[in-house]
Amino acid sequence: MSRKENENNQEWVPRQLTPYEQYLQQKRKRRTGRIIFWVIVIEAVCLILGGIVLFMPREDPEIDELVNKKVQFEYETETDRVVTYGLAVPRPGIDVQLLSVNDWSRPGIKINAIKKIVVHYLGNPKTTAQENHDYFESLKNLQDTYMSANYVVGTEGEIIQCVPDGEVAWASNRANYYSISIENCHRDESGKFTDATYWSDVHLVAYLTEKYDLERDDIIRHYDVTGKDCPKWFVDHPDDWEQFKDDVMTYREECREAQRKMIDELLHGDVSGETEQDVLREYLNSMKEETEVELETSNQDLWEDLKRRAEAYGDH
Repeated sequence: MSRKENENNQEWVPRQLTPYEQYLQQKRKRRTGRIIFWVIVIEAVCLILGGIVLFMPREDPEIDELVNKKVQFEYETETDRVVTYGLAVPRPGIDVQLLSVNDWSRPGIKINAIKKIVVHYLGNPKTTAQENHDYFESLKNLQDTYMSANYVVGTEGEIIQCVPDGEVAWASNRANYYSISIENCHRDESGKFTDATYWSDVHLVAYLTEKYDLERDDIIRHYDVTGKDCPKWFVDHPDDWEQFKDDVMTYREECREAQRKMIDELLHGDVSGETEQDVLREYLNSMKEETEVELETSNQDLWEDLKRRAEAYGDH
């Protein structure tokens, strides 16, 4: 037998570990054991918690929602908040006669946001609001000029709506796309408004500025857009123009104060012997008498809105 075969036939004997190698081996075994122990413990805890959750009685989802809902505190007084019940400025009497959609006077282009109210004069003395409305309507056939306005105010104070608030009217050049235009009739070349025209204009502008959350500086003249002498009287008499804007804002504040007073009485029950309807009717009737506007509101249901909100806050 060769030496090589003899070596192959010898039984293999494992090498004896040194004391240090034995120490490392025992350390690894202990570490492995600890890992297995903690894995078992964690799994057991998870199973126990899962069982508890599984067998716990379930709460009503609505109760959970109420418990988890964050409470929000209101720091405004009721009186301060009454202006949020609805627009305080009543909607003036408006004769809605919308023009037919056409390229020449009502293009039907929507406005993304109303940012300005533009005041004009017609430059055509002695014409009525109805005549000017009818002229705007005729442009779809005449097709000789682009012209219109959202509203026309007559010398007797009548108001005709020709184009919806949210649509372009051909009146104010580049401002057409972010404004509402109001044309005003006048009796002579000076362009001065009659008292009826002036106050209807004040009421209309006050209503529109409150409805679209605009302020005094958002009331402008055609002149402020293009430099055109329109409205002529207010261009020639800038002090009168400032007074016009003051009258608009004063009227708005008077309406707010009247509304605030009535709602405050409603909320706190200071009106003895009167129902909520009586109080609200008194408020709207008083506004009608003082401003000669229709008993109508900007959103057509301020009456019910005020009543509903007053009832809601009265329960708190």
